[in-house]
Amino acid sequence: MKNVTKLAIALVALVVLGIACSGHSGFKKDKQEGFYYKFHVQNKHEVQPQVGDIVEFTFTFRIKDSVLVDNADQYDMIIESVYPGDIYAALRKMHLGDSATFIMDGDTFFHYFMGGQPFPFDTKDLYFDVKLHQIISQEEFERLQDEQRREYETMIEELRLSEENSISEYLETNNIKVKPTFSGLYVIKNVAGTGKVIKEGSGVTLHYTGKLLDGSIFDSSWNYGMPIDITVGVDRFISGWEEGLLLMRGGDKVTLLIPSNLAYGPRGIRDQSGEFYIIPPYAPLVFEIEVITVE
Repeated sequence: MKNVTKLAIALVALVVLGIACSGHSGFKKDKQEGFYYKFHVQNKHEVQPQVGDIVEFTFTFRIKDSVLVDNADQYDMIIESVYPGDIYAALRKMHLGDSATFIMDGDTFFHYFMGGQPFPFDTKDLYFDVKLHQIISQEEFERLQDEQRREYETMIEELRLSEENSISEYLETNNIKVKPTFSGLYVIKNVAGTGKVIKEGSGVTLHYTGKLLDGSIFDSSWNYGMPIDITVGVDRFISGWEEGLLLMRGGDKVTLLIPSNLAYGPRGIRDQSGEFYIIPPYAPLVFEIEVITVE
């Protein structure tokens, strides 16, 4: 019995020593995948993602003392592993609502996911901190995408149909009586200048402020502290600008009311994230332009 007890103690000591020597104290090793892992929150009763599912998760990539990617939100489709122990194997090991850390081989990850680049750090360990928020089947994801597409198309159509009324209301509210050009551009001269007439090829220095009909400013040279220099007909702008400039001269202070077909039309302009519109689809624009010099 004593020998059995001693053997058990020796085996426990070897296991503890092995964990300590691995440098990954508190982590378990998945022998099949090759990575180390530790769950911070584990919901074993919840579902696990399968190949073909779309998952939403938040992740951080880091080495032991530096963060490479911090708390990034991601949607991705679960696929068969590119190599044993990759991020897809890690995600498949999780349950809905789980939070975990996986320690992967940085060299292998960079080889397969970063175009064969070597891991640029003096360590092989790449930490993948991840929280799994949502699991959606491919069929459900496609249904949601189709629903969002229909909602987007409805919104776009409503904006298209409302543009004419929006322009009419703006003209009435601001007591604008000028007639539009053939293209639909409104040119309101607030101050008549006496300088050179702008022509194709003219070098023009001007200040501008761009607004939506509700007065929201989306761009202004005044914010940069200096006017801009352009060459008419060479530097390309929206059609409303190009037409309007050729109706101006040095010293003019002009308001252009530009319908969307002479601006950004049905596509609008999104911010850098692509999530929000700076200029919505079918948005008429107002530009306040002051022509400083014409060469």
